[in-house]
Amino acid sequence: MRKLYALLAFGLSGVALVVACGSDAVSSDFGDVTTGDSGNTSSSGDPPILGGDSAIDPDAQAFTIAPLDQVVTFTTGQPAPTVQFKAITTGGVEVPASFTIDRGEIGSVGLTTGLFTASGTVGGKATITAARNGKTASTSITVKVKVTDNGGTVVDAGAPDGGGSGGNGGVGGEGPGAAVGAGVIATLKGTPVADAGLKTLYPYDKTVWPRGILAPLLQWAPGAQGDYDAVYIKLSENAFDYEGFFAKTKTPFDHHPIPQQAWKQLLASNAGEDVTVTLVLSKGAVAYGPLTMKWKVASAPLKGIVYYNSYGTRLAKNYTGGVGGDGKFGAATLSITGGSTDPKLVAGASGDSSNCRVCHSVAANGSVLITQRGEAGARQFSAYDLKTGAETVITTAAASANFSWPAIYPDGSMFLGDSSTAAGSNMTPNGLYSVPTGATGAPAAITTNWPAGFSAAYPSFSPDGKNLAFTMFAGATDADKKTLGTMTFDKTKKQFGPITKLFAPAAGTAVFPSFLPTNDGIVFELETRFNGRDYGGTRSDADIAPPDPKADVGTHAELWWLDLKTKTAKPLDNLNGKVAGTSYLPTGPAAHGDDTTLNYEPTVNPVPSGGYAWVVFTSRRLYGNVATINPFYSDPRFHDLTATATTKKLWVAAIDLNAPAGTDPSHPAFYLPAQELLAGNSRGYWVVDPCKSEGNSCETGDECCDGFCRPGTGGKLVCTATVPACAQEFEKCTTNGDCCNSPAIQCINGRCALPIPK
Repeated sequence: MRKLYALLAFGLSGVALVVACGSDAVSSDFGDVTTGDSGNTSSSGDPPILGGDSAIDPDAQAFTIAPLDQVVTFTTGQPAPTVQFKAITTGGVEVPASFTIDRGEIGSVGLTTGLFTASGTVGGKATITAARNGKTASTSITVKVKVTDNGGTVVDAGAPDGGGSGGNGGVGGEGPGAAVGAGVIATLKGTPVADAGLKTLYPYDKTVWPRGILAPLLQWAPGAQGDYDAVYIKLSENAFDYEGFFAKTKTPFDHHPIPQQAWKQLLASNAGEDVTVTLVLSKGAVAYGPLTMKWKVASAPLKGIVYYNSYGTRLAKNYTGGVGGDGKFGAATLSITGGSTDPKLVAGASGDSSNCRVCHSVAANGSVLITQRGEAGARQFSAYDLKTGAETVITTAAASANFSWPAIYPDGSMFLGDSSTAAGSNMTPNGLYSVPTGATGAPAAITTNWPAGFSAAYPSFSPDGKNLAFTMFAGATDADKKTLGTMTFDKTKKQFGPITKLFAPAAGTAVFPSFLPTNDGIVFELETRFNGRDYGGTRSDADIAPPDPKADVGTHAELWWLDLKTKTAKPLDNLNGKVAGTSYLPTGPAAHGDDTTLNYEPTVNPVPSGGYAWVVFTSRRLYGNVATINPFYSDPRFHDLTATATTKKLWVAAIDLNAPAGTDPSHPAFYLPAQELLAGNSRGYWVVDPCKSEGNSCETGDECCDGFCRPGTGGKLVCTATVPACAQEFEKCTTNGDCCNSPAIQCINGRCALPIPK
């Protein structure tokens, strides 16, 4: 399975390519070279041979590696630092040895020479090992990378929005500013003064970032100065230090990206410590600020693909009557996948409304997508094979069948139809069906013991397929259209367990439950204000142009989580935008006074990564100063979205795994890069890639149908059915004991994963 965003292609071999330039310099701007007890002795177990008697055979002596525990700094524009490692016997004699390094992305070491050269690409700590006559000795080398930029290169400057459909760098803005003069740099590095009203808007303090994510767009509210000439961006962590100086890119100057290369280096160099972010702005000869934030970096990349609805997309124009542009807009299902700053069209096509493909669900294993088709207002549906892209037109004699938001079984073999009124006026009792194949096909009904007359809205299977969660819609005790319930499910017998009431909100409606990858908790939406129109919808009170007040207000909701064992529910305040009950989100005009209740439709990635679960959700909150219009202005028929971005977008937040019931395990959210900037985006489904068969190239085991990714011929990683002695992170498992480095890595939802962040 691909990583969700582009990663640095770092070498992992013991001997990496040597940087062309070299130096003996080992001084560090981060501190003096340090030494310590490295446990640096040969592993033979022989007693040390004391004394310097030249008659003693050096080959028989234990040895150590020298020097110990070095710390060097790689600085932009300077020769790469080197360290000469040697194997020294206890008798003080230098002897030949074979040298290797465990992290080739940090630097290389000569196999026979022992000369280490820092790559300058990544900072961090590596282990240097000397081997001789079956014995080994090791020590550490720490490389700290110091990068300075003065100006940058604008990416895709000639394309729409200053970038592709995802905006410049996948996040919007104008790209990096030009270089500034020495006097401006001196001002920016001087002592800044306060500027009333100057504050950060995005990203948020205490955000947790996954590795591999595209660089964010730093956004701020200008203070009393109103505008600035330049910005100084400083990023600091233990093994990486970045300084960037950039001229203004627009007037007023209120946002600037972190350059992608520096961002990749920062993510790859982090070892779990805080990242300190500092912004200073200048106007004339005065510096203003500083603005500071602390961020965390997860130890692994996000996995999988996000499939989502887009209204107003340019990629499949199938409606007329839009305001602005050529008057055409589209409704389709798109995806965000690895290596791109733009989304990909998955279901839908240009033409007329029959090509609309929006309301959808996706199997957790990434094999199948079921979506509604917009044909003359009738309920028509299709299934897509996500490996081949082939569409199966679903045929059924039941005119009232509702497959708009089905619960697809994790392996993609069958689905349970939705019974809410979200996609039509007729409520239909749920039924379990096979997923049809071919150009057309009817979904065969599967005989179950589904309770007669019971209707479950927005159903969702757990990642292990053993439970089903839903809103209790009709036909049973407590089926009040607002209470969450669950049933167990036996795939072999096709039998459901009894209905269990989970959570009845004191006020509002609980909808869109999605299981955590641990199968023991649910993230859901608690609707606090109904728009009076569509059950579980996020829209305004009417599809109508302003100044009608019904266009200015709509559904309000928060995201919560529920512990299944205790049935304890808790709002995800950190994700929603609150600390100690107070909003930390920026406020703005047009109904953005409190954006903490503009969060909807969560789905959770079934694969944990870096010690976290990751939830993608719809939000109508401000996206800094890039998307700021009324939160409910997202219908292209009544609002010009061809030049002004709607705030209806996808966001992502980290969730702590195995959090105690009654606590808030969430962290501040971030804008999902690469989504179409000038479109209303919603209902993201986060699933794994369709799996690869044996022999195909891979990066980690979750990409493989058989569950394991190991070196093949020539050392290239390929999918394999051979079960190894122990499973690496993301590889298949049954118990904790199957995982290498257990209990630090545990078996979670059939995959080896970190239970807590490093």
